[in-house]
Amino acid sequence: MARKIDDEKIKRIKEATMQTIVENGIEDTTIAMIAKNANVSGGYLYRIYKGKQDLINELFFEKANSLYQELEFLLSGQQNTIEPFINSFIQNRIIYFINKPIASKFYYQLLHNENFTLPDSLKVKTLHVMKTIKSIGLKSGEISENISLYQLHYHLFVYVIDYIHFKRKNIFGLKESINEDLPFLTQSILKILKQ
Repeated sequence: MARKIDDEKIKRIKEATMQTIVENGIEDTTIAMIAKNANVSGGYLYRIYKGKQDLINELFFEKANSLYQELEFLLSGQQNTIEPFINSFIQNRIIYFINKPIASKFYYQLLHNENFTLPDSLKVKTLHVMKTIKSIGLKSGEISENISLYQLHYHLFVYVIDYIHFKRKNIFGLKESINEDLPFLTQSILKILKQ
């Protein structure tokens, strides 16, 4: 008889994984640490996941998949310009960062860790979305023919997320809100994509 998986425990495990990795880094985090922080036994955790990599892969897939679903939803409005699309996408990243700082920091770490890449199913989705955005941008004159799909992907994802987390560090000690940067980020990306 299969053991029942407790959804509340799974939620605690995922939250504990993100929190533990944000506090200790990916390499220094252990299953034992995650289990302790989730208030579950290590044995329970191993019944559901093969190990830390399996657990983190699932979290990474969930986040990446939700991002591409968001992109598809934003594109479903039959847009003939990419500016409102880019603006909405950036605004959503800022809201996510403000409302879910631990999750945002966790995914930022994964974005810069070479052990985590998109599964093939998401690579196909990503390529399709990038081609759609580029097609709209080419027709509207907002994207240059010279911009590659890699460059487009970088500026929409990595650049925005990196900037948000750079600002979070507040190296100058200034009292500025990340919300103030929405027009700057949108216009910066549009200028880069037009080159």
